[in-house]
Amino acid sequence: MASFPDDLADSISEVRLLQELHTDVEFTCPRKHGDELVSTAWANDDSFFAWSLGTQKIFIVQTESDDAKLRSRPFDFIKKSHDTAAVRLKKTLDSGGSTVTAIAFGQRSSDKKWHSNQVQYNRLQKFHQGSMVLAAGLWNGDIKIWDLQSSRIILVLQDHKLPITDLAFNGSLILASASKDTLVKLWDILDDGNLFDTLAEHTKSVNAVTWSPNGRRLVSVGVGKSVLVWDAQQGVLERRLEGHQNDVTGCQFSKGGTLLFTSSADTKVICWDAESGAIKATFEHMFPSPRPIFAGGVNGHEVRDVSVSADGVTIASICNDGFLRIWNIYDSKVPVAITRIPDHRVVSFSHNSYVLALGCRSGAVKFYESPMHITPLKNACRLVIRRSVKESQCSNLDLPRKIRAYLTYSDIH
Repeated sequence: MASFPDDLADSISEVRLLQELHTDVEFTCPRKHGDELVSTAWANDDSFFAWSLGTQKIFIVQTESDDAKLRSRPFDFIKKSHDTAAVRLKKTLDSGGSTVTAIAFGQRSSDKKWHSNQVQYNRLQKFHQGSMVLAAGLWNGDIKIWDLQSSRIILVLQDHKLPITDLAFNGSLILASASKDTLVKLWDILDDGNLFDTLAEHTKSVNAVTWSPNGRRLVSVGVGKSVLVWDAQQGVLERRLEGHQNDVTGCQFSKGGTLLFTSSADTKVICWDAESGAIKATFEHMFPSPRPIFAGGVNGHEVRDVSVSADGVTIASICNDGFLRIWNIYDSKVPVAITRIPDHRVVSFSHNSYVLALGCRSGAVKFYESPMHITPLKNACRLVIRRSVKESQCSNLDLPRKIRAYLTYSDIH
């Protein structure tokens, strides 16, 4: 078994490293055995980057210059790859005793609520639009919310019984939390952290959650082969997507929300049509493709995580074979770029896709140059149309056959 096709391995380019931050050097954090990096997060506007180790501390760096004239140049500190003083801000938050297991940034963008329990007044009513918070899920099941500006804890959410595994905001301040207790919970931070829904269809630990760009759908994956798609507004399960042969480890929507990508221990990343649930492409991480009985067990090529670029063309995945892979979604046969990092743990694109961050078991964070693609005009048109037209409706459009086929992403293979 190999990580790449033998006839194509030599043609794959190397991903360019921009910067590497070592927590022991940049921050005072004496680590013990097992204190490995477990979570990373980008702020909604990419102005901050945060990560956590297997400790009670969260580290935050500022990615833009303090100089107003340079604020249009994001990731200023990353470009100065040989200057450790280029780290603009060294902020450390302390959870107060319990290990941090997941983190996420949230930013107030709207007053709109879609659950019925609305209150006329709460103590966060003056939390103005644009204000940013950081949520941290803990080993004891609690979730702590910090006001990033003051670095003060403003809420503590308590209902999960086991460790938090993932957190995700919906673009505003509705928070979804996943836990080893098999539950996904929805919280309204502006409503004093009101727990307004619990999604209980998983039978084992939930590994990851992700929101659709419009905030109407939520996807959760975990120990098991199914991908669960929820109507988040109604709190009901829409469908189960079946196609993986082992535990599902990660999930993320494309920028337009028409495609969903999931990673699994079965050595694959699957691209789904978010409306129909049809499989559009499969990105293999082992060659030849393993038989189901081998893919369903310990195989050494388990895909740990997947991240989707905002350009709509690029995805990144990390695998237990020790490689970071960058893919073009229109060619699932071979990645466009790779780099070998045996101790990787999590991967995430910045929201504007300029930078790819990789967290390592050693506690280091590595920033790579993301391959940028200018979205073709026809692809941009497809994104606009598919926001309001379902795949099943495309066949009824009064358009040429080839255009209708393009709208259903038949060019992804």
